[in-house]
Amino acid sequence: MRDTEEIIEYDAILVDTSIFNGNALKLESGLLSKLNQFKKSHIKFILPDVIKSEVQNHLEKKIKVSRNALEKSINDAGDHLFFDGSALNNAKKLLIDSEEVENLAISRLSSFIENTGALIIESSKYVSVEKLLEQYFSNKPPFAETGKKKNEFPDAIILLAVEKWAEENNFSVLAIAKDKDWKNYCDSSENINYQDDFVEGLATFNKTNIPYTFIPNLESAMKNNQLNGFIHSIEIQLESVIEGLTPHQEADSSFLVEGDGVYTSFKKLLLPDNKFRMVEVDVEEGWIVLEVLASITIEAEGDFSFSIRDSIDKDYVSLGSNSVTVEVEFESEILITIVGDLEGDINKLDIESVEVIDPIDTIYFGTIDPDYGEYD
Repeated sequence: MRDTEEIIEYDAILVDTSIFNGNALKLESGLLSKLNQFKKSHIKFILPDVIKSEVQNHLEKKIKVSRNALEKSINDAGDHLFFDGSALNNAKKLLIDSEEVENLAISRLSSFIENTGALIIESSKYVSVEKLLEQYFSNKPPFAETGKKKNEFPDAIILLAVEKWAEENNFSVLAIAKDKDWKNYCDSSENINYQDDFVEGLATFNKTNIPYTFIPNLESAMKNNQLNGFIHSIEIQLESVIEGLTPHQEADSSFLVEGDGVYTSFKKLLLPDNKFRMVEVDVEEGWIVLEVLASITIEAEGDFSFSIRDSIDKDYVSLGSNSVTVEVEFESEILITIVGDLEGDINKLDIESVEVIDPIDTIYFGTIDPDYGEYD
């Protein structure tokens, strides 16, 4: 299509399944939730039926895995929480047997479609078998000359349908995907441009709305160490986020070791490249959502219990416990929601919320042994 360096007034945005998967199918939070902005916009968020079905299928698989993991944890805790007569048995039934769990993928996707105002495109109305086979046998994008071309049929149906839909409406579409076959197709498309960066794609639709000076001013003030109040406000929001983390515990020991819980607290924030990117903005309402790469240091206190197998009784004998504290650092993009006068003093802006896109999920506590206490 046209050179993506020029400013293009797009009429619609298309998001591939690869982007949904890359954002862990978190429809209600993170970057995917920022698609809600298009419901009140003249920009159309289009969701072809093929992508809708793929997302629902992937959601169902993820929910099934999560449900099985939850059921295993509940069964492991059965002797102490869900014994006969326990008041918590109703909670167990609600969590495991609820019809809501069975239909969760459908209900979540329906809410997502409602919240984003997504326009469902029925592919059969725009794609003919003749056109599809022509692309297939001619090795035209998104069909590759090598590999399993049958795997590319969903992509071909999506792109051909969107192409025809855009042509009929005289629309310009920005497609966001992590797929070289999509890129190859869009390179020769008259109606669809390609972008592999979700944040950059979202920012494209805000360029005509935001004061152009805000992000340059923010980055300049950051470079000159003039944002102490701004950074401190971010750190305050991060404190509550970090306290809510529940990472897995890993450790080595000469005994059998089991994690009994981990407690995390915020220590330090660094912004390695100081490059802010706009995700969503409403100048009239006075708020903006920015994304930036963050290096976050946390303190983690892990509780562990130890045991050893009795070779005679074939049972496990408790050897006590220990608590270990470590500092760990991880990197993640964070979303910062800022409220206030976007053309005023940056340090007077309010940080409404901070969201960590990729929080640490596992903490290694090193080699540990039981705490036997002090002996004379």
